[in-house]
Amino acid sequence: MRRRTRSAPSVGILGVGYMGIATALAFAARGRTVFAHDINPKVRASLRRGRSPYDEPGLAQLLRREVRLGRFRVLDTVDELAQRAECIFLCVPTPARRDGAVDLGPLRTAVNALGRAIRAARGYRVVVVKSTVVPGTTDEVVEPLLRRASGKSTAALSVAVNPEFLSEGRMVEDAMRPARIVVGARDPRARQRLRRVYAGFPAPVLELTPSGAELVKHGSNEFLALKVSYANELARWSEQLGTDVDTVVEAIGADPRIGTAFLRAGPGFGGSCFDKDLRAFARRGESLGVAPRIPGTVLAVNRDQTAHAVELIRSAVPSLRGRTVAVLGLAFKAGTDDVRETRALPIVERLVADGARVRVHDPSAVENFRALWERTGRTGAVQFSRSVGNALADADLAVVQVDWPVYRRWKPAWSRRMRSPIVVDLRRGIDGRLAARAGLTVLALGRGSAVGPGPGGRPRGRERR
Repeated sequence: MRRRTRSAPSVGILGVGYMGIATALAFAARGRTVFAHDINPKVRASLRRGRSPYDEPGLAQLLRREVRLGRFRVLDTVDELAQRAECIFLCVPTPARRDGAVDLGPLRTAVNALGRAIRAARGYRVVVVKSTVVPGTTDEVVEPLLRRASGKSTAALSVAVNPEFLSEGRMVEDAMRPARIVVGARDPRARQRLRRVYAGFPAPVLELTPSGAELVKHGSNEFLALKVSYANELARWSEQLGTDVDTVVEAIGADPRIGTAFLRAGPGFGGSCFDKDLRAFARRGESLGVAPRIPGTVLAVNRDQTAHAVELIRSAVPSLRGRTVAVLGLAFKAGTDDVRETRALPIVERLVADGARVRVHDPSAVENFRALWERTGRTGAVQFSRSVGNALADADLAVVQVDWPVYRRWKPAWSRRMRSPIVVDLRRGIDGRLAARAGLTVLALGRGSAVGPGPGGRPRGRERR
């Protein structure tokens, strides 16, 4: 006689941003029935039509498939979500306040609304905090608020933490095939339900307390940001010593205790996580009497690296005033249209302040950057280009801020369109042999034969390939 296998619990996603949509579709692709709700009606309408509001590799195709198969369904109310989903993931934003602490306003609003909806729901529910919060938030804020709003006892409602470890530009891959699944829960029933939800995912499930799981998330982000900043400091060493930062970090990363992941120098990290999470982690540590030093140091290195990138750009021409500069790449990294904390913004701001005429291009993030730039109040100071060729027309200088594949395949015709075929490559994506064939002079961050600082502390004698 065959044993009946229990079907996986239905999944609810509250908040369908970058992280929420990737999480939802990964569950749907594994055969779960997924219900999703977002406060933004435009997002709901787009998702219902199978159109992704976000540009991520593989996301649009996966969304269309799961909508067609009926495994991903968009709901108009939180009440419907609470009724139909047995395991509900909170994927709402946790933005930074001006003082660096986390703004829990959106999370509190979502928890209150969900709690009131669960009050009328029948059966056992597990609410899972997937939003990034500082350690202690679920125990001290989320669970008490949820229990007050729902009126549910521990017999009918459990609360757990399940942090995300998604990297933009590969969110679908990371959600479908995570390296590990971290679960923070005290209730054995919640742990069991999450194991069933994640059944079939090729990853170990690591079980901790809620605060322990929250600490894993923040500790991971701090360490990754530290690796990026360490590579950026090595880039400055490499420029002064006339070596190549990529060969240096490759040799360092060959040590299995270190590894090469995130040892990649550039103009500084951006994105929605590192800056915000480091500040929040530091504030939380201070409140606990830990007095953390690493977050502040990493953030200072990141600021210095962006300033260093600007100095490298300035060193390429006698003066930026009146020059036409094309900035190629506006997202915070390749593979995404996300411009949150992109280094393109401070770089463009400083070029404009130096009197340059700036043109910008990105294969995916132009409109998002346009909206970001307009919020600075400097409308008209930047020209947005639809093609690389238009951005480079009569340019005195080009800056590669993101190593999109299209820029790595530099065309000789692009060099001919420029007034001066000089590129400052902040990601070292343009191959030296290709540059030679294209008649291009490239100054690459992290590569050089600098023999000492020139006037004003600027590097001098950099390698031009």
